Amino acid sequence: MSNKKLILNLLEGTNGKLVSTSVLLLRCTIGLLLFAAGSGKVLGWFGGYGMVATLKGYATMGISAPLATLSAYTEFIGGILIAVGLLTRPAAFAVMINMVVATIVSLPNGFMSPTGAQSPFVFLMIDIAILAAGPLTYSLDSLIFRKSGQSEYNIKLNKKTPL
Repeated sequence: MSNKKLILNLLEGTNGKLVSTSVLLLRCTIGLLLFAAGSGKVLGWFGGYGMVATLKGYATMGISAPLATLSAYTEFIGGILIAVGLLTRPAAFAVMINMVVATIVSLPNGFMSPTGAQSPFVFLMIDIAILAAGPLTYSLDSLIFRKSGQSEYNIKLNKKTPL
């Protein structure tokens, strides 16, 4: 391979295993952070206040108890499902709706302020990337739904694989 092709391959090529690893890192990051936030809201873990205080807090924002409960459990259960890659796209879709609402509700506090919309917005963008890409190779979805003998979980990228 000529130097020019090698350089172009390094700049433009895609490696399926690295893409799967990247999505795994995104899934674990957002999944564990959502789980920690959700378990704080639901169970009072990780410095959270539990469900009673969560419902009171959401009520001050004008959010009903059923929607507040749904939101807290979406973070709690959805976070774990995304992290392990089980029912990844349905969980990511539910989290996406939750983060759209969280972003809109937080916007009156500003975007970059400590209680602003930047955190739910970043979660939303990561979640959309996971929703678009799917769980890929390193996930329970891949283990459960992969056809026998298939080494990759439906990942067909460029033929260029520099790494």
